[in-house]
Amino acid sequence: MTDDARPGGIRRSARVVCVDDDGAALLLLHHWSAPGLPPRWLTIGGGIEQGESEREAALRELLEETGRAAPPDELLGPVRHLRQPTPPGHRYDALDMTTFVWRTPRFEADASGREPGELASIVDERWWRADQIATSDDAFDREDVAGTLALLDGASPPAGARVRVRASKWDGTRHWEHDAVVLGSDAEGVWLGAPGDSTTYWRPGLEAFSGVEPMLTLVPHRPLAMLEGTWALVHWFTGSPAELYIDVATPPALIRRADGWVLEYTDLDLDVVRDPASAARIDDEDEFALHAERMGYPAWVHERAQTTAAALLLAAQRGAAPGEASRAHWMTVLGTRLDPA
Repeated sequence: MTDDARPGGIRRSARVVCVDDDGAALLLLHHWSAPGLPPRWLTIGGGIEQGESEREAALRELLEETGRAAPPDELLGPVRHLRQPTPPGHRYDALDMTTFVWRTPRFEADASGREPGELASIVDERWWRADQIATSDDAFDREDVAGTLALLDGASPPAGARVRVRASKWDGTRHWEHDAVVLGSDAEGVWLGAPGDSTTYWRPGLEAFSGVEPMLTLVPHRPLAMLEGTWALVHWFTGSPAELYIDVATPPALIRRADGWVLEYTDLDLDVVRDPASAARIDDEDEFALHAERMGYPAWVHERAQTTAAALLLAAQRGAAPGEASRAHWMTVLGTRLDPA
């Protein structure tokens, strides 16, 4: 396993969640490379070698760590991307993880193909269901395991549920956060509402502030595979200088966490904006170019963000943006609700 470390000590890795017919996932118990920390359960995976794609690395790691050669077309995904910091003392500053899913009958892993470092690091293996993880005292990686299994759950919040909206950037830094309430759903997706001046918005480097007017947010229905989803989060306003504001982003995911419902997505800088008095436009193309270079957007992410922005711009210019036909209805629904509860 060769690590392709970027400047700053970032380790690019590919992960595979093997899921059996009962919804259990095969996890491996690893020692941290940082001293003094207890072992923790992880999904299958490891570093991406020079010249490998994320999918090629995922298939190779699956074969090395379990002895199973999955047909490439059975590997679903990528289903999510995550960059997270490592504990003090780890040989890398952060892990940049691209995750795939392989649905398979339960099997016993074959360790004969593991490299010496893997044989020393991996001390146990087990198939775990989410409910077993929730009641276990063992250590699990919060995002690699719990976050991915929450995404696989595929549940949708009911009308009236409170949702914490959490955006991040590709490098894992936090972006906008606020609370919203689920208004309901239709053929396009789940509609959230933020009722104006009772909604507090937060962003790093800024003091928290209250909104001015109600905001509707359309969360498009999300297939599990990222490239099959809609790479956008759509916001509608009334009385604002901008009536339509679309964040180009990784497909937003509504996930049921231990502390409640969360909407998670990675903001990719580009925005499609339409004012009542002017034509629709694409904003922040300079920021997109800067972050694509600085944060290391993969080619497939870079291309999807640009093609999504172009398609949404055309739809907004034609008066056919996502949610265009139904926003008046959902704004009425929002008007009947009070603060998120």
